[in-house]
Amino acid sequence: MALVALVAVVLALAAGLTAGGVGGELLAGLQRGLCRATGVRCPPAQHPRDQLDPCPVERTTSAESLEGAFEVLTLGGGASLSAVRMSDGRVQITLTSGETVGGTVGLGYSIGVGHGRGSTATVDVRRHFAPGRSWTLPSAAAARAFLERYGAKATVGGKAVDLFRSGCSLLCDAIGWRPHAELPPADEVSFERGVSGRFDGALGSAGLETFSDRVMGVRVGRDGSRTLYLDFDGAVGAALLSTAGLGVERERQAVAAFTLDARQRLVELSVETVARGAAAGLVQPSVGRAWARAEGGVAFVTESTATLDLRDRRNRAAALALRRTLAGRLAPRQLQRRAAAVGRQIARTGIVDRRTYALTRSDAAFGGTLVLGAQLGGGFERSHEHMRLLSAQTRLPGLPFLPRDDCRSS
Repeated sequence: MALVALVAVVLALAAGLTAGGVGGELLAGLQRGLCRATGVRCPPAQHPRDQLDPCPVERTTSAESLEGAFEVLTLGGGASLSAVRMSDGRVQITLTSGETVGGTVGLGYSIGVGHGRGSTATVDVRRHFAPGRSWTLPSAAAARAFLERYGAKATVGGKAVDLFRSGCSLLCDAIGWRPHAELPPADEVSFERGVSGRFDGALGSAGLETFSDRVMGVRVGRDGSRTLYLDFDGAVGAALLSTAGLGVERERQAVAAFTLDARQRLVELSVETVARGAAAGLVQPSVGRAWARAEGGVAFVTESTATLDLRDRRNRAAALALRRTLAGRLAPRQLQRRAAAVGRQIARTGIVDRRTYALTRSDAAFGGTLVLGAQLGGGFERSHEHMRLLSAQTRLPGLPFLPRDDCRSS
């Protein structure tokens, strides 16, 4: 025990000469080892708040969407509301509204006698645009009060009421009709646009679905800082199709983001990867041309976020080269080389956060089609997701991954 204590003192002195909170992390790990060796209950480790960013401990997202289709053309809109509780007690609430336009092409055949056998394939391509606003609130109580006051704005009905209210502004002001309170100034606003593609295929009672999405966006803070990001998302799933069935899905996501300060100088690059494996059960009855669907599932989500300080000359050179490649014409080999250069800099000087979440989700949707010389259709969907942090680790430069006791969910 005396030897371990001596090593702790030496490492603490050495770590104190480095940046990024290394000393606190080393002492926390050694403290746990000492407590286990002596059988003593240790107090929770305290991490310096100015050295380690807080962890997202809990995340809840609710969304509603409404869409209509005329022949192969699809138009839609919706809104989503997410609340992220951080380990330091703050809650970030984001309200997003979106619009989509796209087209769907389907092919199919059926053969056999009796029940027969058939195959169908559908390709759906869409463009979407989604502005958003975010607010950071000091506590969970303040977040609940915010949601009670403004939460209706994230529903299709609430959006319709606000749209009607904006159209009758003078008359409604005269009669004093204000169904929803005005939102306060946002701490951050965002704008993003993207293209998504989906393929659905079915052979008998088995189904296959693939999805791909590419999004470009910008977030602008109240202080004038900006974050430019590029998001790639892909998923593949399989299901047994009938009135009721089971399905599995695997999803991968990668996000590269460049942060500029108020003077528009590059200060940080972050690269985030998300992996999700999910299992779901669904019920999808149909009567004539009307249909409905109810789905629920569970998943494990692993997030890994690497951040690189671009005030360092080498980091900045590698990041700028990657940025030029992403902004230009797609060149896979060049992109691979420059991404590898950024990866080497992250391994040398970057900070990496790794988190694992348990996710539960539910979806409900209904719709139908009507043929009056041309085919008309529409549908409504509501979804809800809840993520809870299971574990969190941080790797500081020159150290292995260390557990983040300060990020444990309470």
